[in-house]
Amino acid sequence: MTLSRRRFISITAASLIGAYPALGADKMGARWQGVALGAHADLRLVGLPTREAEHLLAEARGEIQRLEKLFSLYRSDSALSRLNATRRLRQPSPDILELCSLVSTIHEASAGMFDPSVQPLWAAYARAQGKPGPEALAAARAVTGWSKVEVSADSIRLVPGAALTFNGIAQGFITDRVVGLLKAQGLAAGLVSVGEIAAVGTSPTGDDWAVGLAGQEDGVAEETVHVRDKAVATSSPNGTVFGAGAEGHILNPETGLPAPAIWRRVSVIHRSAAMADGLSTAGILQTAGEFRAMMHRFPGTSVRAMGQNGDALVM
Repeated sequence: MTLSRRRFISITAASLIGAYPALGADKMGARWQGVALGAHADLRLVGLPTREAEHLLAEARGEIQRLEKLFSLYRSDSALSRLNATRRLRQPSPDILELCSLVSTIHEASAGMFDPSVQPLWAAYARAQGKPGPEALAAARAVTGWSKVEVSADSIRLVPGAALTFNGIAQGFITDRVVGLLKAQGLAAGLVSVGEIAAVGTSPTGDDWAVGLAGQEDGVAEETVHVRDKAVATSSPNGTVFGAGAEGHILNPETGLPAPAIWRRVSVIHRSAAMADGLSTAGILQTAGEFRAMMHRFPGTSVRAMGQNGDALVM
């Protein structure tokens, strides 16, 4: 089985198929579809009796909804939305503090290219349909910078006009949390995708899981990697564009400009989906040399990147 990004939520406990031979197909598995983090959500669990599958789906959905209330930009009542509105979040939850710690690690390793404080820049591009003027860019850049964000156990503070987006790492973070929850519930093997893909244990054949890599959502896989107990995250500069133009959604926090035309796709394999998510986002903004230097700081991490000119980078 090969799973290509980016069917938003999909859980396949395929290693359990056949464990209940006496049950008919109509009594196996469960599925839920809806919206999560502003995107289409498709949550499936196969290989278990329906009652057990539905129970696990409910557990996973509950965890996703709990984390949405922290990280979603699409919910006015989320912790992130409240922070952006008031510039201060008192008593941030342990999950938010952990995510901020991961952000700081990747921000430092990427020489500042990974920076959730680009939300004012993103908003400027969105308002202008991808063509913000010099004054709008200058105003947004003036309040951009992770070093301007004050994070402590008591509160998170932003400077006036600043705002954060965790879209470059939150899906990976939630993937990690859902994997942890399902493993605690007894999931020994399977594929879990909540925006990014995590492979747990071995496939039904006893081999590593095959994961397809593509530059576009639900696109045809350009290549396949085989992973076990690791996560795969893929970023593409044109995965989302502003307006009708070609301006991609990954913005350089220093220049305020969209990612340069270096990479068509960057895929990172790491034991943590959150780390893979953030590192792949940062890689889009880096040259091959900068990308290599960053990845050397994370031993055991693999890279499969495809340049705009067709050259591949494999680490």
